[in-house]
Amino acid sequence: MNWGRSRPASRLVWLMLVVLLLQTPVIVGAAAETELEIAEYPAENYEPGPGWPEGWSPPPAPQGMSERMKAEVERVLREHPDKYDRYDWWVWDPLPAWTQDYPWYWEEDWMGCGTTMHVYAYPVPDTLLISRVFGRTYVVGRLHLKPCRYEPMQFITQARELSEAEKLAEGRVIEYQYWMDKSHPGLGRDDGSESNGSPDYIYVYLNQGDAGKRFDTPAYLDTTVNRVRVPIRFISEMMGAAVSWDEAGRRVTIHFPAVTRNVMKVIPAAGYDYPDLFDPETDFPNGYRFLLEERTVSTPERTIVLTIDQPVAVVDGQEVPLDAPPVIRNDRTMVPVRFIAEQMGAKVYWVGSEPIFRLDDGRLSGTYQVHIFTPFFPLYEYPSWYLENRAVRY
Repeated sequence: MNWGRSRPASRLVWLMLVVLLLQTPVIVGAAAETELEIAEYPAENYEPGPGWPEGWSPPPAPQGMSERMKAEVERVLREHPDKYDRYDWWVWDPLPAWTQDYPWYWEEDWMGCGTTMHVYAYPVPDTLLISRVFGRTYVVGRLHLKPCRYEPMQFITQARELSEAEKLAEGRVIEYQYWMDKSHPGLGRDDGSESNGSPDYIYVYLNQGDAGKRFDTPAYLDTTVNRVRVPIRFISEMMGAAVSWDEAGRRVTIHFPAVTRNVMKVIPAAGYDYPDLFDPETDFPNGYRFLLEERTVSTPERTIVLTIDQPVAVVDGQEVPLDAPPVIRNDRTMVPVRFIAEQMGAKVYWVGSEPIFRLDDGRLSGTYQVHIFTPFFPLYEYPSWYLENRAVRY
């Protein structure tokens, strides 16, 4: 009788234990989120070193975090309680093979993985000691691509004078940057990789120059028509137009003068096409894969008349329907950016709420942006594959 009465309770206890056991791996997995990874690089990435200096011996492994790293960990945990709730610490072991060819010292770093800060000590070649003792200079590098990935030395190579081909390739990249900046005079260079906007604040870039910072009222996404609106005077004048306002008729007139300009254009070298010009995780084209040629670029004279709240524009005397009429916001005339830019032969690319760039620490960035490329930009075909293929999309 007593056994019969306790049986439901016993079943309930066992059921609760099963539920707890089933839940435990889920909780652990949620904290880890993904397995830790140690990146390994080919042996050919490490040139033979000069060996250890006479009397030099390997430094002992650190027994704990330095005070500097402790302060950094405490700061991150304090400022980002929603992102990290714990940390662990470890020392790189076993040591990589290159440590037999170079004197080295211990360095500290940390990497986020799930909700844990993984703090670790790893060996770094002592290039200053090598230069002082052996009179030779080595260059080292690491690569950060994503969270939960520990990066040893990606390469160790002895510094040497550039070959003629390397000098020409570097010179092309430098010249490319010069002509890129010339195509957006007065604007600071910015590819938008670290700029996260919002529907009420759209980042606008002109020929990889930060145009939005010059606006007296921000560009925004008009969700009623799903179009980005920009202040007409600023964007038009940046593209070389004169803008006038007719208060009585509530009309704005944009006049683009005819322009003919000699500019340098990127031409793929033999065996390459535009998608090949950029290496992964780089911001400028590979200097071995292109040539710069002077080209004459012309844009026509054009007059555009827009009337507030009217879905029709008059372009060189001809009516052209608009998919979004100009409006007044914050006492400024706001117009659809694509229509104005494309009238002058520019290409316009929209980035919405989905981030497109992966930062060095693995985080994603780059939202709510408009990228405009005019015919005077040195890589006119650049955005069509750069924004869609080079950038990371999810």
